Parts: sequence; structure tokens; C-alpha cells
Amino acid sequence: MITEQHEFLSANFINDARTTVSALWMDPETKEIAEEVIEVKEGDAAWEYLLKHITIDKLHEATWEEINSQKQIFADTVIRIAKDQGMVYDIDSANTEMYKIIASSLFAPFDPVAEKEKLFFYKLQLFELDAIKNATNRSLKSKLRKSTSLIDATKYAIELVESTLETTTIEETSSPLDVD
Repeated sequence: MITEQHEFLSANFINDARTTVSALWMDPETKEIAEEVIEVKEGDAAWEYLLKHITIDKLHEATWEEINSQKQIFADTVIRIAKDQGMVYDIDSANTEMYKIIASSLFAPFDPVAEKEKLFFYKLQLFELDAIKNATNRSLKSKLRKSTSLIDATKYAIELVESTLETTTIEETSSPLDVD
């Protein structure tokens, strides 16, 4: 039972209709935390007592913060589980499993008929990379589009990136005043 000796900690709505509130209180002597579920009803003693500790606006704000906090906890948990189970890889971390998958995907026997979709999505991802998207070598882009294996697609993608780097390096080092 919540008494006047209990210290108010927090409260938020716990249903979409905003007719029920969960309030947390602490007993200052035992430091025990108690949860009280309160019906939002004018004249109800528990509801009226709660309103002495928090305004309705603050209650709505606390509810919004709690919902967002729970969403973030859920998202973090799903990502952690997916990483733990090898379903998702963080390319910014040194995850050896990810590199094993890349190597085995590129150099495993490739069946162009059975794995046509895999090749399609791989090329799609390659063309999303800025270095390839912005490359001007139409011949290499055409070869990349027409490639029939992951290795060929990778080879042409590398050539495209290298040709872009060579062009950029030449443009950066040459000057209109340079005479051959």
C-alpha cells in the first residue's frame, strides 16, 4: 500500500487509451520500490494523489520517453541477437566470420543459372558504391553489367575503382602549365 511516506519516482501511461498509469514509489526506510497501477478516473483517491506529484503533461511526456526507450532497447536487443547468431555483420568491426563468408562466396564454385539472383544483387550493390557509380569508364561499366560470375563482377569493379583513382591522381598532379 502506497502511503504519504513513499517517495514518488516516476509514472507513465501503460495503455493506448491512456486510462491506466503505472507509478513507481520508493519506501524511504527500506528503499523498496513499489509499482502501483492506477486507473485514470476523476475522484479516485490514487489518481488524485498521483496528480499531486506529476502533471498530466509530464505524464504524457514520461510516457513518450518510456515508449522510445523501450523501442531502443528492443532494437538493440534484436541487433545483438542477430549479430550473435551470425545473421547480421558489422562491417566496421573486425569480424572474422564476415570475411570468411565474403571469401567463400567469391571463390566457391558458381552456378550462373542457380545463382543468377545472387549475382544480380551483388552487381546491384556494386553499382551503389560511389566509386563505381561515379566512374566514367563506360567500357568497364558495361563489362561489369555483363559479368557472369561473382569473380568477374569483382574483377571489373576493382578495375573501375582503380581507373577512377588513376584518373583522379593524374588530374590532381597535372597542371595546365606542364609541358611534355
